[in-house]
Amino acid sequence: MNMKLHLALLGALLLTGCQALQTDSDKNNLGSTVNVMSNYRSHATSALDRSERSHPYMWDRIADEMQLPMPNDPDVIAFRDWYIKHPKYLRTVTERAAPFLHLITEEIDKRQMPMELVLLPIVESAYNPNARSHGNAVGLWQFLSASGRRYGLKQDYWYDGRRDVVASTQAALDYLAQLNAYFEGDWLNAVAAYNAGEGRIQNAIEANRSRGKATDFFSLNLPRQTMEYVPRLMALADVIKNAKKYGIDLPKIPNRPSVRLIDTNGQIDLRTAAEQANMSLPALKRLNPGFNRNATSPQGPNHLLVPINVADELELALADMSPQKRMRSDSERVAVASNNENDSAAGGRTTKTTSVIAVHHKVKRGDTLWTIASSYGVSEKQLMQWNKLSKKKLKAGQVLLVNAPTKKASGKASKLSVAKAAKSKRYEVRRGDSLSSIAEKFQIKVNDLVRWNGLDHNRLKPGQTLTVRLDDNGV
Repeated sequence: MNMKLHLALLGALLLTGCQALQTDSDKNNLGSTVNVMSNYRSHATSALDRSERSHPYMWDRIADEMQLPMPNDPDVIAFRDWYIKHPKYLRTVTERAAPFLHLITEEIDKRQMPMELVLLPIVESAYNPNARSHGNAVGLWQFLSASGRRYGLKQDYWYDGRRDVVASTQAALDYLAQLNAYFEGDWLNAVAAYNAGEGRIQNAIEANRSRGKATDFFSLNLPRQTMEYVPRLMALADVIKNAKKYGIDLPKIPNRPSVRLIDTNGQIDLRTAAEQANMSLPALKRLNPGFNRNATSPQGPNHLLVPINVADELELALADMSPQKRMRSDSERVAVASNNENDSAAGGRTTKTTSVIAVHHKVKRGDTLWTIASSYGVSEKQLMQWNKLSKKKLKAGQVLLVNAPTKKASGKASKLSVAKAAKSKRYEVRRGDSLSSIAEKFQIKVNDLVRWNGLDHNRLKPGQTLTVRLDDNGV
């Protein structure tokens, strides 16, 4: 056994893995959320008839449907031995996976992909939808921001599809299917490419081929992280498939749907939805970690993952709920201005709603969080959350996002840039970026970029997020 590998196992197993989801192919857009919901619902309904009788528990079903041959590799054996000696780890990840395991298994089964892939979120995130790696990969399947968008995962102020279990699973399996086709049906090389990128795996294959060597995964010369990534997956598969042989008592999760995706019929306050479902807000958010706020986005997605026993009743309740009851007075909303003076509610009466509007406040000398918060009628805590601030110290020229009540915001219009969300964007720093290259990309000045982001040095880190103010032409 590789002793360095053995010593690294405990730490490595608890870390999120995939930090390099990269592809040069065109964006593979996912189907609509409605299609995702209906596909899962119809497929899950037939699951009881098809497999529950023969496999009453999830791990039994998963073990029986595994397809990949088990390699006799020292690293696989080392990881397998670690899992066997630490059964508590498998119990912990099973507990986290329990609400989602049937859902993901059904999707893999529907696509006729190897069932070993249901174990990949254990390697990636230990089945934690809120996991974030050092390289800023996020969610069960550990998508980077750019890769997530490439595979149809929306990311904005309200919502991050990388943490949405249903959406990210669709995206990850789309990507894995593409990788499998790229590597001509070699699933181990496809899984390795999910970690390291297909370019790196293809280069290793071509290097071996030019030397007359084998091109299977275990013959390739790859980075250590990737060389451990596939063995970890296969070791898990071995333990799950041969649990009785290894003396492992796997938790018994019933082989039936426990959650269902429902249509919310528009924006909804999560607290209202939780009350209607007779569940706590934290419990609802654990099933729906993709939503960044306590309300769904005005622009969608309009869905919630909820316990199956309340799904039908909740969906009907939300469909019949009036707009006034859907959003609370303190809910975050987007104010939509109308150019039609005749716009009104049913019955010819104009309804008034409490709403907020996105404001970009440029910090001036002498400003503090307290003075800014007070002027907009919000709290210091909200300002820190909206701008991801870890301390209260501000710098002159720094730009803050404020979700201000419309009356407060309109009163500031002469001094501030009101509702400029469409006139600015967030840019995620990539490897090789510099302030000058970013400034050139957006046709702005380096000094402005430094000032907008309160930078006190020229060093940038991959994954760092910068605010870029755009001109009126929407560059």
